[in-house]
Amino acid sequence: MKKSLLSALLVCSLTLAAVPSNVAFADTIDEKIEAQDQKINSLKGQQADVANQISPLEAEIAAVAEKVSDLEAKQDKLNNDTMKLQDKIAKLKVRIAKREEAIKKQARDVQVNGQSTNFIDAVVESDSLSDAIGRVQAMTTIVKANNDLVAQQKRDKQAVETKVKENEEKVNALAATQKELETQKNDIANKQAELNVLKANLAAEEATAKSDKDKLNKQKAEAEAEAARIRKEQEAAQKAAAEEAARQEKLAAQAQQESNTTPVSNSTGSTSNSTETSKPVQENQTGNTESNSGNSSNSNNSNNSSNNNSNNNNNNDNGSSWGGGSGSGIDHSGSGNMYAQGQCTWYVKQVAPWVGTYWGNGAQWGASAAADGYRVDGTPAAGAVVVFAGGQSVGSWNADPVYGHVAYVESYNAANNTITISQGGMGFSSPTGPNIETISASGLTYIHR
Repeated sequence: MKKSLLSALLVCSLTLAAVPSNVAFADTIDEKIEAQDQKINSLKGQQADVANQISPLEAEIAAVAEKVSDLEAKQDKLNNDTMKLQDKIAKLKVRIAKREEAIKKQARDVQVNGQSTNFIDAVVESDSLSDAIGRVQAMTTIVKANNDLVAQQKRDKQAVETKVKENEEKVNALAATQKELETQKNDIANKQAELNVLKANLAAEEATAKSDKDKLNKQKAEAEAEAARIRKEQEAAQKAAAEEAARQEKLAAQAQQESNTTPVSNSTGSTSNSTETSKPVQENQTGNTESNSGNSSNSNNSNNSSNNNSNNNNNNDNGSSWGGGSGSGIDHSGSGNMYAQGQCTWYVKQVAPWVGTYWGNGAQWGASAAADGYRVDGTPAAGAVVVFAGGQSVGSWNADPVYGHVAYVESYNAANNTITISQGGMGFSSPTGPNIETISASGLTYIHR
């Protein structure tokens, strides 16, 4: 009887032994979840702090963007002013060149004929006094006109020098604004990058923390489910143990009764019965032990797995009909590039530094170059500058109707009478060039070095 009761108690103790380890595991997960909640709350606090830093940063970016917009507007205005000033300077230079030729011609006439002889001849050959006075007055008028011509020449040259200085100041101002613009844009890019990094870091940390918490919650749910299963098994084991204890008590009572009514031989049989009845208890104990061992293994495994050509003859004053020049033009290589960056004139000055610094817009370059002594004609040649009048065809497109266009002749193919040109301008994907095109060489004006 004592052995049977001891077996029943052993079954109960073995079934209850799994509970503390599962309860401890669940407690450990709760502690980890609580720690993760604290981490998430801390990240939210950091996110609020960063948001407070981001707000003024965004306001600063907006202010810088507004400055950039203003600088771009100023840059456009300076480009337009530079183009207008180039036009004025080019016209003055052509006027000076023509007047210079007239003054030289007048000087040659005076040298050959002699001005004083002209006065004497005029008086001697007069028919009367009034005729003599008239002739003298006429000669005086001519001399005065010549003197006025020289004076005007000096004024125009001074005007050119003044306008050149003004233009250089504007170009320098343009360069400064461009530099400032680039600095501002770089500042914006850096600040935007910093802002994006801050946002990305916060999002990544928050996502990681939430993901870790989700994993812990899943582990907790699995642990709780396992604990519930074990409790159920324990309850069943306790019930079975209680039933076994009751059965053992009943058998013991029966044995006791038989002992009181039967002699020694029955006692031996009772002993035999007692011995026989102990076997099911031992088998039941072994079965429960194996079951609990299997459940413990399952629990551990569960936890471990979780334009067009009709304009070609327009603007003759600007280039295509302007021929001449001695062929020994002034080399402007040391003058720098004063044209607006991104314009066709700027590009040609870059690749052909010898061209004039103040030749005006593209359509004016033929007249300006001739005024500077360059040979200007309709003969194509590699290394020449090709001039397009306003609206003149440039292969697949037409030059600006007002400003015309210029390009650099890279090569000339006499076999099919075509030229390959490189060019720049705001209409191209690369305004600062080079943009290459092959076109017909006919009907164009060329400036030769």
